[in-house]
Amino acid sequence: MNRLRQAFALALVVASAAVGTPRTTAQRTAPPRVGGERASLLLLNGKIFVSDENYSIAQAVAVEGERIIAVGTNEEIRSRYVGARTIDLQGRLVTPGFNDAHLHFLNGGLSLVRVNFAGATTLAEAKRRIALRAKELPAGAWVLGRGWDHTLWGGEWPRKEDIDEVVPDKPVFVQRVDGHVSWANSLALKLAGVTRDTPNPEGGEILRDARGEPTGILKETAAGLVARVVPDPPREEKLQAIERALAEARRYGITSVSDSISGYELKRQREEFNSLKVDPFRIRISAVKGYVDGTLGSRTAAMLAPFSDDPANSGIPRMTQEELTRKVVAIAQAGFQVTLHAIGDKANRMALNAYQEAIWQYAKVVDIGGKNSLGTGVVLSNPRNRIEHAQIVAPSDFARFRDLGVVASMQPSHAISDKRWAPDRLGEYRVLGAYSWHTMEAYGVHVPFGTDWPIEPINPYRGLFAAVTRESTDLKPEGGWLPQEKLPIMEAIRCYTAEPAYATFEENDKGQIKPGMLADLVVHTRDLLTVKPEEILQTEPWMTIFDGRVVYERGVRR
Repeated sequence: MNRLRQAFALALVVASAAVGTPRTTAQRTAPPRVGGERASLLLLNGKIFVSDENYSIAQAVAVEGERIIAVGTNEEIRSRYVGARTIDLQGRLVTPGFNDAHLHFLNGGLSLVRVNFAGATTLAEAKRRIALRAKELPAGAWVLGRGWDHTLWGGEWPRKEDIDEVVPDKPVFVQRVDGHVSWANSLALKLAGVTRDTPNPEGGEILRDARGEPTGILKETAAGLVARVVPDPPREEKLQAIERALAEARRYGITSVSDSISGYELKRQREEFNSLKVDPFRIRISAVKGYVDGTLGSRTAAMLAPFSDDPANSGIPRMTQEELTRKVVAIAQAGFQVTLHAIGDKANRMALNAYQEAIWQYAKVVDIGGKNSLGTGVVLSNPRNRIEHAQIVAPSDFARFRDLGVVASMQPSHAISDKRWAPDRLGEYRVLGAYSWHTMEAYGVHVPFGTDWPIEPINPYRGLFAAVTRESTDLKPEGGWLPQEKLPIMEAIRCYTAEPAYATFEENDKGQIKPGMLADLVVHTRDLLTVKPEEILQTEPWMTIFDGRVVYERGVRR
């Protein structure tokens, strides 16, 4: 089973699958050496980026079983250890395995077997893909998928009639790229009982035409009106999706992930999880997750002031401050780390307010004298609560992240995807607090990186490129968008390795290449530490090592 770190959306539902252990052609059996200590794997002649705070570099690594037992020079490792297998790295860069701090693993896999709108730059192309998938399915089957982006089509929301033209006889329900807006055809709305008389649910909106009829666009919690009648995916489809997702993870050097799935019955689901008695280094409960708002692209992010390009709209909070605080306090009281999806500056402030109340009620405090940004003379004990995305933050709230010990779980590729329209949404002033991972780090905030797959590609090299350049993949704008938020490449790698381990309380087991750590490693085709920034996009794993076993090798079929 892969090491899937679960950050559950107000639930503890877990998915897992096995990782193969094929033999690699780059390994050879080493002759026995008298007096040497045994190692199951030796990596020699490399450039080992330890990923510690000092940015240390070594040459060689010794592994026994699933753990690293030594890191040092070639001479030190050769003179001390006899390797059952030895890999000559030929100078290649090695880093800890990528740890994707925020993705949706099963949904990412499902996106590979359902309608996938990636690259669909017109409404006509989106309709063509829906029609093609519908022809492959039996009568009555739901046509499902995700990834459409109306901002590529001119910004107008699509309508149910657009789908009806190509698929009138099967229910169609497809999610926008951000997963916070869904598009349904007339049959899907009919099966769900969504009519002009259906009220908007709390935290959601049914988009309507001038006559009051639903248009087929369902924002935030309104999507649940249709989702509740969509059949669960069959076991075979889930297994296929997980296998595809695992293959993608191995291919991109990802050895750990944090996932999130919706639900509410915490006590029962925790008991069910504990009854499985799974290895906590394979699958473990990391946190309980909730949603505060929507997304910037769909204008459902909760903002302190209206959007600059939509003066009547300040987004959609999923709940009131009082309700959010009550839930966070209850979850904290139950002993869980809490993680909240928050995009807009209002949503981030609401999350911080809830965390502050929870900490004051249930955590110890230590007198430090003087004052911090909370106006107090204490340091709060740190449950490492997280805010997922933290995309738009008011200037006065950066220090609150630090003083409350809140982890800012961010996805750098969002910045290069959103820069087409983010300045229009936010205006000249607020945009300065957008996608601000450098500012977060300058305040001493822990910043783990993720991809948010399938909202963004699972490729972590794309995230590294975004963090280092603030340019889109066409290398524009030259010098980067809001370039003050760039990170050095060594720090960006730490944000994909050491920082996610901290966020899940696993910094003593992974995220760095040190003795005692899990042997999760990536050997890269290019030296990320020295190549030109644009070459990061051409880099890929030469080899992925999980638990001390080679599970992917470039160019080798499995």
